[in-house]
Amino acid sequence: MDQVNCKSTEDSLWNCSHVGPNIEDCKNNLVAVECSGNVTMSLNMNGQLDKCAGAVQFSTEKGIFGICNSEWDKNKAKKICQELNCGEHYYIPEPGIFNVQMITQYVSLKCVDNEQYSWQCAEWSTNCKDQASVICTKHRRFRLRDGSNVCSGLVEEHNSLNKLWIPLQKKDNPGPEVICAHLNCGTTGNFTNNLQLTCSGNVKLRNFTSKCFGAVYININGSDHGVCFNDLHKTKMGMVVCRELDCGEVLDVKQDTAILNGLLSNVDCQGDELSLWHCQAKHERRECKSTNVVCAGSLEIRLIDGLGRCSGRVEMKLGDTWKSISAKDWTPENSDVVCNHFGCGTSTKMNKELFVKGNQPVDKEWKVKCNSSSAKPSDCFYKTNSRHEKEYENVQIICQKEELMFFEGDFPCQGRVRIESFAGESRWLPVNSTNKTDVCHAMQCGTVVDVSFETEKNTTHANVKCLVKAVKVSLRNSGVDGCWGMVEVCRDKKCGGVCSKTWKTEDSKKVCENLGCGDQIKGTPPNTLIDLQVNDYSVYCSKGVKNISMCNFIPNTDFICRSPANVICTASVKAKLEDPRDKCAGKVHLFYPGKWTPVCNDSLDRNVQNAICSELNCGVAESVVGPLYGESQAQGLSGLKCANGVNSVSKCNLSDISVTTECNIGYLKCSEWKRLILYKKEGTCSGPVYGVSSGNTPPQLISDQVWGKEEGQIMCKYLQCGDYISHSSKPSTTNEWWNKTYNCRGKKNIWDCESDNVHVQTHQLNIKCDGKSNLALSNNCTGEVLINKDRVCEWDDQMSHKVCDSLGCGKAIHHWGTQVSLNTDGWYFSCTDREMLLWQCASKKGKCDKTVSLACQKSIEFSSTEKCGGKLLVRYRDKWEFVCGDLKATDVKKVCEALNCKNSKTLPNEKEIAKEIKVALKCPDTYQSVSQCVQHLKENKCKHEPAIFKCEGYVPKEKSQVNYGLKVGLSLGILVLLVLIIIWRQKKRLHLLLTRYRNKDDKDITRDGNEMNHMGTEDEDLYERKMPFDKDDYEDVNFAQGEDDVDDRSKGSSGTEYDDIERQVNDVSPLQTLTDFDPSLPLLPKRPENMIADDVTYEVEIENQEDYDDVMPADANENAGIPTKTVQAQVDALNAAEDAVNMDVMADTVTCADANAVFVTTEVDVTSNKCNEEIM
Repeated sequence: MDQVNCKSTEDSLWNCSHVGPNIEDCKNNLVAVECSGNVTMSLNMNGQLDKCAGAVQFSTEKGIFGICNSEWDKNKAKKICQELNCGEHYYIPEPGIFNVQMITQYVSLKCVDNEQYSWQCAEWSTNCKDQASVICTKHRRFRLRDGSNVCSGLVEEHNSLNKLWIPLQKKDNPGPEVICAHLNCGTTGNFTNNLQLTCSGNVKLRNFTSKCFGAVYININGSDHGVCFNDLHKTKMGMVVCRELDCGEVLDVKQDTAILNGLLSNVDCQGDELSLWHCQAKHERRECKSTNVVCAGSLEIRLIDGLGRCSGRVEMKLGDTWKSISAKDWTPENSDVVCNHFGCGTSTKMNKELFVKGNQPVDKEWKVKCNSSSAKPSDCFYKTNSRHEKEYENVQIICQKEELMFFEGDFPCQGRVRIESFAGESRWLPVNSTNKTDVCHAMQCGTVVDVSFETEKNTTHANVKCLVKAVKVSLRNSGVDGCWGMVEVCRDKKCGGVCSKTWKTEDSKKVCENLGCGDQIKGTPPNTLIDLQVNDYSVYCSKGVKNISMCNFIPNTDFICRSPANVICTASVKAKLEDPRDKCAGKVHLFYPGKWTPVCNDSLDRNVQNAICSELNCGVAESVVGPLYGESQAQGLSGLKCANGVNSVSKCNLSDISVTTECNIGYLKCSEWKRLILYKKEGTCSGPVYGVSSGNTPPQLISDQVWGKEEGQIMCKYLQCGDYISHSSKPSTTNEWWNKTYNCRGKKNIWDCESDNVHVQTHQLNIKCDGKSNLALSNNCTGEVLINKDRVCEWDDQMSHKVCDSLGCGKAIHHWGTQVSLNTDGWYFSCTDREMLLWQCASKKGKCDKTVSLACQKSIEFSSTEKCGGKLLVRYRDKWEFVCGDLKATDVKKVCEALNCKNSKTLPNEKEIAKEIKVALKCPDTYQSVSQCVQHLKENKCKHEPAIFKCEGYVPKEKSQVNYGLKVGLSLGILVLLVLIIIWRQKKRLHLLLTRYRNKDDKDITRDGNEMNHMGTEDEDLYERKMPFDKDDYEDVNFAQGEDDVDDRSKGSSGTEYDDIERQVNDVSPLQTLTDFDPSLPLLPKRPENMIADDVTYEVEIENQEDYDDVMPADANENAGIPTKTVQAQVDALNAAEDAVNMDVMADTVTCADANAVFVTTEVDVTSNKCNEEIM
């Protein structure tokens, strides 16, 4: 600073006006100041200023200033200790730990390390929260040990150099008052022998209310005072508390509830104190949150719900709550520590969950990690800050010294008792054992009823008999099959299930084997709605035990598990063929898993087919057909594999079987297939009953032997014919009898009624049921097939003729499918080709997306494209169709009779006729009506033209005169207007042509480029001009009679009446028109006025030379050299508009479509013009 100017009122020299800093100019001119005041620095330790420890402060004439803690560090603390001759810095305690008087003025030390005194670094601080403090090395620390309380005992002093506590030397004794005050143990005290000090205060740490955990309280002279929670130094405080209360290591220190009588706050322990009271702390009464400490001595571990004392679920108690331990990160060393803790050796590996989970929550605050198998349990627990949210299983262990007791023999609750350990040791229960009652309890066999002894090989064994007499393990379901269902364990009359969570595959195998049900297979059976309480949580079987009822069942404590285990054995898998009428044929189902499930078609190979047919006593497989009754895509089973020769699906390989969401369901027909039908036409639900089977065997008669009402009712239901009315019999001498009789007593299915009793009667069964079926077509003899007003979704094609016949509609012509909505109800039919009526077929109702329609012969209508002839048309659906091919004369006669064409009829509109030809007439030698000849073509393909015929009275269809009404009228009007415009233009151009025509001296008239603009002027003086007109000035035109030969016209005739022109012009293009006019070409002379009235036509025709054989040579043409472009025009001065319409003048030229010549003509009347005729 330079040129400093102060007014003596500034708080700081920096506030004085000055220049700078400019250090270079004042190296040797520094200002020294001597003040009259006195600054004293001290450490205030609870009011004592000479203890080399306390809050740092300065005393001046203006008062006491505290040092702010905001920028306090070890270097500044060291400087303070050195200035006070207190040694070095030892420790910076927690701010606010010393009780000092209220200070309102604070400064901060901002030193640059070259100050002599710390106060020289001071700067005012306006925002200071805590006062800085320090403990120097020369501060004397005392403690009392081995006394009756904290404030009595042997005095020891801390040596800060080697950091040891040594007994106080007499020469260094500061006096009891100083030591007691230093220890906050009162103001007075008495020394006894060997420096035993007893202070006036009586202070001790109150013991926990529970074992080694709880809130921390200090008892002072009989009154409890709380310790306020301090998160900063909580671990060291907890170490001091746990050690003082002989509770081992500290495990956790946490904030507890609010208290009103807190005494110690800001507790700051070094960790080597003998008592919490010796730690640095602020002593003042206040409200605060108390401190809760958990010591290792509070930790308890137990094994519960196990096989014995050395196995089970591991639980811990830290505090007052038992908790399970999470299996996350659990190690074998942890298990060994637990086993060693209980004297059970080391742990062994568990292959399955055996023990219940329990109701205790899984602890999420502690992590268990033992560094070695010999560690103490308390050494393995660590507080974790990251609580896992995921739920893990709890820890379960089995120690090697765990012993299992079980009975040997055939009875689970009596016999010799064998004891096996998981270490592999085995022995018999000795006679003098005190564990006789334990075996009954372990096996859940109740209490001991009797104990006997048996000697074998010089060894006496105990035989124990328990209260429970029998233990039975079975599979329970809603049916009678005992090879699938829920596992049920019954002890006498008390039954219950086993938890599904712990049930394993080897348990299922053992159950299936014990029950004689084969092997176990995977799968979950359906819910059978059986309420079975789970009494056992798990089962453990020793290696030598084969009967599962002799295994150890662990109880389901508190019914933690509520889901019973289920087992499916191979013997439960059965096959059936489902069809409403057939036996040994139908949709394939397997009873798996615990329910009937369809089988996918791709799993039905030949071996599987034969296995199913063999199991059902249906012979061998005959065929697998597509899905019937509309059942195509559905959930089904796949992966079924059978070996060759297997006679049951239960003996097949079921390991790969699985449920497929959607597949084609298979329909199997075996060689022993059969069906009962009503064969004759008596009615759909009445008549003689026949049996049909595979092969070409004709239907066989069924005997009425032992036939009664019960059999009749079941038969009517089977035939889908309602209820039974009556039955009768009819003698028959045939040998074709069905080889089964029927007795339905106690039966529900007609096939279950079958008996192999040989019939002795020769009377055929006739039955009458009350069912009725109303068959119809929606439009008389054509349309949708309806059964009782319901549609038909699917049937056999051979029924078409039978349906038409039964309706009196002749034979069938064609049947087709009609698309409908997916939710349409309809009937599916399966026929054997022997039924006479549709309802005699097997039927099933379902949903369909397509219905059957049918057309019979009597629905056919005939018509033609012309009256009494033309192309033959038929209609049997919604459209007329052509008939394919030629007709015979006899067929034409029948067609004419059917048409009755003499009567006037409206002919079909062409829009009503289908484009495809789908039918033909194929008449037999004799027939009644031509409708009997109509046959539908295969694949709707006709290789011929439509059939054409003529009857008497045939009238060809007249060509219709085109009359387009208003449109045509408007078109003609526009055409006339265009023609008038064209004539006017032609007239103007003709005048130009005549004007430009060469004179008789063959001299060309020079063309003016603006002639077209002057045409109006030329027109006005046309008749005033003097132009020579002499007959000799024009070439003669020979009027030769034209030939009508078609070939000549096709070779390039112009289409006029003339074929030859005497004078021809070479190389004239037929496409050249007036628009191609070249002004350099010679023009024709102006036509004389009197030519208009002469009624004479001059015509010049120019044709291609190459189109004719009689064209004159070029040198014979006197006009050779005339340019190739021609101009054509027509002028009619009197009747221009009428002539133009008649000649069909188009644009500026008139050109025949088939001609190669362009002609120029001027005429008054044209009466014969071939070109005009062709255009017309």
